[in-house]
Amino acid sequence: MGEFLVAWGAWSIHKETFLENNEVLSELRLRGSYGTNGTLPTDNFGWRTLTGFTNKYMEQPGGSIITIADPNLQWESNYNTNIALEFGLLQQRVTGSAEFFNRNSRSLLQNVPVSMVTGFLNTLRNVGEINNRGLEMNIGADIVRTKDWRWNLSLNGTILKSVVTKLYKQAGAAAGQDIIWNDPTGGDARAQFIYREGESTLAFYGYEWAGVNPENGKNVWYVNDANDPNAGDFNFNGRGATYSYSKANRIIIGNGIPKLYGGVNTDLEWNGISLNLNFIYKIGGQLYDGAYKDVADDGYYWERIRSEIYYGNMWTDNNKNGTQPQLSGNDLTDPMQYSTRQLHNASFLRLKNATLAYRLPARF
Repeated sequence: MGEFLVAWGAWSIHKETFLENNEVLSELRLRGSYGTNGTLPTDNFGWRTLTGFTNKYMEQPGGSIITIADPNLQWESNYNTNIALEFGLLQQRVTGSAEFFNRNSRSLLQNVPVSMVTGFLNTLRNVGEINNRGLEMNIGADIVRTKDWRWNLSLNGTILKSVVTKLYKQAGAAAGQDIIWNDPTGGDARAQFIYREGESTLAFYGYEWAGVNPENGKNVWYVNDANDPNAGDFNFNGRGATYSYSKANRIIIGNGIPKLYGGVNTDLEWNGISLNLNFIYKIGGQLYDGAYKDVADDGYYWERIRSEIYYGNMWTDNNKNGTQPQLSGNDLTDPMQYSTRQLHNASFLRLKNATLAYRLPARF
């Protein structure tokens, strides 16, 4: 990665003559920066087709194409702007900051799915442009500060909006066409996303699960026909629906980016004994639980033991209000696929770290 900082500057406003004798404001600082940086493609020779000679043909040494070239492959470039205001009050008893950031990324590097007749699943390309912007906030205060007691409390949070602003023309596709991609962690537990102009960079893409039909315990999927909201095999909750996900249309079903995330830290000390608690939190956004598909399916993995939650909420003749479908070994396809059935609210508050300590007196 190469980087070139274009400009940086700061203004310590509290040192100006008009704030010299201010008893409340002990620090006020404005700073800003603008910079650019580039990211090299992960494939060292992604711009040219390579041949490997690790294969054999009829027990004889042989070669084969091992990469699909993109002759137009180039660096991903980023343009960063930051503007922040830092402050301190009451002789630094209260401190904080607010920082606006904006990052435009161009020639975004992404593995793009290609036809499997090529012998490959995807290839690395420059697919488009995205914008990340938001606000980082931090405030902390010594709520109690005496000879024997000290209690400090601080809170930080980040608001982030990440949007696909432009998609380039790709081979066989027009400019602005959607790009469907998978979480690169691999395996059957991968989430599926879509790049679409004007949408989140972590937009989940899949089928909308309507729930369980209380009359028969079957899975129901909303069809989501773009031309007719009532299209489907039957009507469910006022919308067109079907029992077969293959008849449904995939749509954007969620967003992996939270509305707000950050941490809370509290530090209490008395005569050298201190207790520090560090919490992290997230508000909004969804997460995809791929493992849930393996422990709560309704018959595809017939031989597996399912989670206790599934059995407790499964539809039966005696529990027609069950939120999980009836267990059936006749299902020859994986009914959950990439759907809202595997999406969950990502909001949480978690104690990340707790520390109890004693500070030895200076004489020791």
